Amino acid sequence: METPLANEIAEEDATPTTDKNWPLSPSDRGALKKVGLLVCLSDVIWVAQAGIIAWVAAGLLHYGLAGEHVASEGFEIGVADLTYAAIGFCLLAYVRAWLQWASAKQASDVARSAKQRIRKEFLNTITSTSPAAPMPDSGTVSVHLAEHVDALGPYISRFYPQMFRVKVVPLVILACIVPFSWLAAVILLVCGPIIPFFMALIGMRAKAASSRQQEEMASLGSTLLDRVRGLETLRLFGALQRTVDDVEASGERFRRGTMQVLRIAFLSSTVLELFSALGIAFVAVYVGFSLLGDISIGTWSAPLGYFSGLFILLLVPEFFAPLRSYALAYHDRAAGLAASEKLRGLMEGLAGASGHPALETKLSSPASNSSSNEQSAGGLSAPHIQVTGLSFAHGAKPVLDNVCFDLPAGQTLVITGESGAGKTTLLDCLLAFHTPDAGLISVDGTDLRSLDNDKWRQLLAWLGQAPRLFHGSLQANLRLAKSDASQDEMQAALELAGAGQLLARLPAGLKTQLGDDGFGLSVGEARRVALARAALRTDAKLFLADEPTAGLDAETASDVISGLRELGKTRTMLIVTHDPKLLDLADQHIVLTRSTA
Repeated sequence: METPLANEIAEEDATPTTDKNWPLSPSDRGALKKVGLLVCLSDVIWVAQAGIIAWVAAGLLHYGLAGEHVASEGFEIGVADLTYAAIGFCLLAYVRAWLQWASAKQASDVARSAKQRIRKEFLNTITSTSPAAPMPDSGTVSVHLAEHVDALGPYISRFYPQMFRVKVVPLVILACIVPFSWLAAVILLVCGPIIPFFMALIGMRAKAASSRQQEEMASLGSTLLDRVRGLETLRLFGALQRTVDDVEASGERFRRGTMQVLRIAFLSSTVLELFSALGIAFVAVYVGFSLLGDISIGTWSAPLGYFSGLFILLLVPEFFAPLRSYALAYHDRAAGLAASEKLRGLMEGLAGASGHPALETKLSSPASNSSSNEQSAGGLSAPHIQVTGLSFAHGAKPVLDNVCFDLPAGQTLVITGESGAGKTTLLDCLLAFHTPDAGLISVDGTDLRSLDNDKWRQLLAWLGQAPRLFHGSLQANLRLAKSDASQDEMQAALELAGAGQLLARLPAGLKTQLGDDGFGLSVGEARRVALARAALRTDAKLFLADEPTAGLDAETASDVISGLRELGKTRTMLIVTHDPKLLDLADQHIVLTRSTA
């Protein structure tokens, strides 16, 4: 029967599914559709502007400004008409410019918001991965986080609006040309679709080249960062020249990849300009010979006049403009898709590295479920932990084999064993960083796998042999455990951890500034501060400690053991150690042995 603790951390029934439209959220796609509508509207306005230009030119021709072979179509225009036409043209130009600005701004905002969300998902995935799981090097992570996410920006802000534009604007232009000349419309229908067809063929190569280029970029970033970090060691061992050669080789591969991408880009530009120029030229030749009277076909009744011919010529470039923009944005699509696949693959790999299915769902949600962080564990009793037949292997290497223990609420279990026996792996399983291959971990009779990971970890306090302290004041580091901790509470926690004398020595007391990783404190002092921070976690009813006295002198180790004894009075405690002195705290003691399977 489930207890209040198990109910408190029960996992939600509904599990998010992977979003096939990633990296765009539904709101992003809706916003980009609005951007596409604004872009289409700005292009359609040019139809009216072209009509004004052709009407004014035809009206001026009525006064004898054209040759005898050109029909004026009977347009008459006065000074007032010219004034109204100029005002109308300028107003339409202003509206068109505003629409283009608004669409570009909104597209940029959507891309920026999407990149921020993707970076957040990426970082959340990294922080959700088991510390014991294999991780890519920091150079690869930084390249993905910076370069690959940035590559999604043009893909989102340029390609998606152009994809909508190319579906609408050419059809509108054709609809405006057909009433004047069906032959001009046929020429455009033949030449227009050739551009995206050939761009799609070239785009396949462009995507593959972009993917290879991004792999080389990640490799180059990893190489540079790794060599810079180990520069002093490389100098000491006389390996600088080999390092220079490695970096030079990586740079040369990256250069060749860049040139290959550029070759494809220039090829696509050639195809683009060739077919658009041919289409415009064919229509221009047809209109020119029609106005000269050498061609009389291609219209519905009367031959082309100056107004209709000029109107068609003004619209033809706008027919190809969306196709050209779409083709140019196709390179952004190739780079964006390649970056998206790299990011998605790395995020799924990181999420799956812990072997816990709940972590994999983080890829599909723009933000974590906030309700999991709102529940308080205050007032809950210490949990009863049972482990039955637990087995786990790293790949083909067995680590834990049929581990069993029963830890009642409020008791302390000390686990010892030789290095490599699986003590830390057992802690990772209890933290839900690993899913056991066999066996069961239960919390108050409830399978750990059915509990929400975040809520479960909120009920835990942790003390490791290398505690993480951050740049900032001592009290800021302590308040990471309890944000509203008072001065008295923090001082009491430090006293419990045997750090009272440390506090008295610090020049500014609790406001003393610490460096990264506790710079300014010794290993023992940092361990005491970490123990004090754990003591402030009064809501944590399960305490896990991994080698809490490793590397400490006898006096410091004694202080840490005294603090652990005090904390164990109100908590269920599990301690992994090689130190026999910690056995004095044990209500139970088990010894793990290295698996020989």
